[in-house]
Amino acid sequence: MTEKRIIIQELGEDGLLLPVLVNRALLANDRIKYFFTLLQTAQERADHPERALPTMRTERETAGIESEQYDTVVLGAQRIDEELYSVPFLPDILLGIRDSMEEMIAPFAAHGREEAQGFIQRKDSLLGTLHEEPEGTISSSLITTITSGEAGTGDSIHLLVMDLHRALNQLQTELSKETIDGAMTYMLGAGDDVLVRAFMAGINRTTPLRFDHPGLGTTATRTGNKLLIQNDIGVTDAHVLVVNVEEKTVSVVYTDIHMQRLEFFQSLFEGRQVRWQDTLSRRGSGQLEKTVYHLSVGTYTAANDADLAGFLSHLGSRIVFLIDWNRARKQLRNFLLNKDAISVLRWAADKEVGHMGFLRLGGDKLIYGALELAARVPLRYGEPLHQLLGRDRSIEYLRWVLKTATTGLRANNPRLLIQDEIKAELLRYFRSAHEGLVEICIDHASLLIEVGTAVRDSLLHIQRSGDADFVVRSAKRAKEWESRADQLVVQVRTLSKRIEEAEFFLLLIDAADDALDELEEACFFTTLLPSIASSKPVNRKLTSMAELAVKAGQEYLKVLIAAQNIRKDYSRDEMQEFLTAVNRVISLEHECDEALRLTEKTIILESTDYKELRVYFEIARIIEEATNSLMKAVYIMHDTILEGMNR
Repeated sequence: MTEKRIIIQELGEDGLLLPVLVNRALLANDRIKYFFTLLQTAQERADHPERALPTMRTERETAGIESEQYDTVVLGAQRIDEELYSVPFLPDILLGIRDSMEEMIAPFAAHGREEAQGFIQRKDSLLGTLHEEPEGTISSSLITTITSGEAGTGDSIHLLVMDLHRALNQLQTELSKETIDGAMTYMLGAGDDVLVRAFMAGINRTTPLRFDHPGLGTTATRTGNKLLIQNDIGVTDAHVLVVNVEEKTVSVVYTDIHMQRLEFFQSLFEGRQVRWQDTLSRRGSGQLEKTVYHLSVGTYTAANDADLAGFLSHLGSRIVFLIDWNRARKQLRNFLLNKDAISVLRWAADKEVGHMGFLRLGGDKLIYGALELAARVPLRYGEPLHQLLGRDRSIEYLRWVLKTATTGLRANNPRLLIQDEIKAELLRYFRSAHEGLVEICIDHASLLIEVGTAVRDSLLHIQRSGDADFVVRSAKRAKEWESRADQLVVQVRTLSKRIEEAEFFLLLIDAADDALDELEEACFFTTLLPSIASSKPVNRKLTSMAELAVKAGQEYLKVLIAAQNIRKDYSRDEMQEFLTAVNRVISLEHECDEALRLTEKTIILESTDYKELRVYFEIARIIEEATNSLMKAVYIMHDTILEGMNR
């Protein structure tokens, strides 16, 4: 085209050069925005020399500027006084802005479009203000005049550039010569169509997952040595993806108003050796939906042509998962931790399920509707689902919801049918949670045994005149076990409020938790014994009581395990095992009651002062109360099992 440009101009057919001028104008747009950012970053560096700011090298290379001199501008910028800044290569920067603006206007002047004259008048007026202060410095106000994108504060070079870019995009659409698998293309080079088809293969494979949501429009052209592919993603004006392909190297330029979505986008390329530059945050025009947006540049070097095509296809296939991503995340966050909501969306992207089907069916209202049927008391807005079902089960269920919503809608199943399936599945999860309540109580019983064992071992250690630090460490572990047990109690309490016929589990674990709390308190009191005169006869009696408490806890655990079988389908031997364990806990409580009286007698005889007397009595009393609480727990289980058999 270079050789033909002169003859075309001689013939007065400048309109034939319009595609070339549009290409050059789009490149000029990249360059001038680079110069804007360079000036802003240099000013920020001069104002805050202690901050580590990027050299803008990646942005320079992406903008197609070869001169490496600009990589020293940010580091070399200095503040002269309150108004003036010294910026290296300032004349070249200002010249670059002038030349870039001229190139951006050239297509409109050549085409004779009606907006051309307005652009030229604004350009001439604004370029008149573009000058250096004395000795290569620039004022803060002039930097603002050049780079400000805020509407309502007067015209600026940045505002003119934004208007030109919008008009160029419209002109580019009008110039489209060919459509390749849905992408508008013009002036492609040899072999570019293969790469565009690879990118569009990914787009077209996953585009059904957006359903009727607008977006994913793609434009491709060649500018110099680079194939340029642009995708508009959704409808957000600052949400853009630009792909530069030069030989085997792909540069992905991505802008987003949501930092979490940008990080999510980067995560979609894990394992593909994409090198991401530091993310930059920039203030855009006041006309944007959000004035602050984030920019990230990723680079991938392909091994061969097949690898290049494969990467472009994967890149194209990921874009649909960015549409309405933040809305989906916020709605899933009503039921999950934020990191788990993001992990569900990542799973949906990896499995090519997506989240738009979920949103189309009602999003969070879909889940709340299911909960009204599944739970006895409807979940309140903002109350996490994971507190009812547990974290893992909630993640599993919501993955299933996203998959079912997508597959159902793509199969053209009635919306009501899909919603009923989602409700029925949640009922199944709640029934599973009901069965899991016994498992929670078993986990709690295991912690109870650990605390009881800590009490017994501490008393044995004191009896043998061991190191006092052992007793302190045991008490600390017992406190940690108590905290873990409290979490299990909260889980049962939450579930029991919302699941039919589950109240007795709360009564059961509350009684067992009383025993655990009492044993933990006894463990604390053992830490006081080494500091007072310790009687071995009393210690032996207390150790025997603690051993009875441990055995009672072990038998209580057997009661729970046996009850699991009885609640399903049981034999006579299984019932006998359950009843034997129940009776054993009751017998151990009676033994502990008798042991308490003997221990109290020994305490009276052996104690030498009131401190020793008080500590001994507290330990003995607490251990006996623990076995009494365990007896109460097994009675609750016993009565519930027998009543269930009667029904």
